[in-house]
Amino acid sequence: MSTRFGRQRFSITQSSITQKGRRTNRRRRRSSTMVSALRNAAVLGVVSLFVFVVSACFEGAAGSTFKPVTPGRLTVATAFLPAPGFWEGDPPRSGFEATLAAALAHKLGLDHVKVVQVPFASIIRGDLGGADMALSQLTPTKARESHEDFTTPYLTSAPGVLARVGVEGSDVHALKSLNWVVSRTSTLTPILMHKIRPDGPQVVVEDRFDALRVLRDGGADALLLDLPVALGLARAEPKRFHVLGQLTGGEGLAAALPKGSSNGEIVDSEIRALTADGTIGKLARRWLGKSVGSVPLILSQ
Repeated sequence: MSTRFGRQRFSITQSSITQKGRRTNRRRRRSSTMVSALRNAAVLGVVSLFVFVVSACFEGAAGSTFKPVTPGRLTVATAFLPAPGFWEGDPPRSGFEATLAAALAHKLGLDHVKVVQVPFASIIRGDLGGADMALSQLTPTKARESHEDFTTPYLTSAPGVLARVGVEGSDVHALKSLNWVVSRTSTLTPILMHKIRPDGPQVVVEDRFDALRVLRDGGADALLLDLPVALGLARAEPKRFHVLGQLTGGEGLAAALPKGSSNGEIVDSEIRALTADGTIGKLARRWLGKSVGSVPLILSQ
């Protein structure tokens, strides 16, 4: 299986950017580095980033009953751009979830993919910014399922410990003494409290964007993320971050659709098909890189 793209056509539009988003855009103009780009990842608003032509060859397209928001186009919402390993490039057409979106579009009989950036807190409340679906490293929960529909998970991930370079910890006792930053919107925060039980108070923020800012500024030592996300950030910013280890257990990452969407069954079926034919496994190996088996396992209490 191979994935190929033709010449890309893309558009950039903005429809309701808050003052925080405008400040973020000004910072981006001042710097073209990956660090600056990562800080720009969580603009508050819906930002249409790109439309690209899907020219990959995926068998079993099943788009006859899929009803997209825009004819011929799959519109996908995501929160964090760039997200190393998941959404990369400018426009962000590379990465695991980006190429998964391309594969789904082809299977559904659609010619284009359009990505809109939506705040994570909005996505988990069911506001996908008018998109057909969201691919944003989302873990289904009962609370979230009251606002949106989820597909079968396309990836299972263990929790990974992302730390500032210079911070060390190889067992749960060392991790307990670290200064942690946690997100109100993350499903990993309860796991941290249950498995690590930090000794001191945590720095509490809204989402991953804010948590990474705190970590970069030295306001905390560590952050618990899905392991592929942590590995991607460590690869993108090796002078700032490294992965101390992974915890036992794992969470499923799935696509989200608007509550009651008539497209849920066919999207779920195509994700199952892409899993069964090995496409998703190949995309994961291509974009998520380092084997989870090479990351030390830290046993919790």
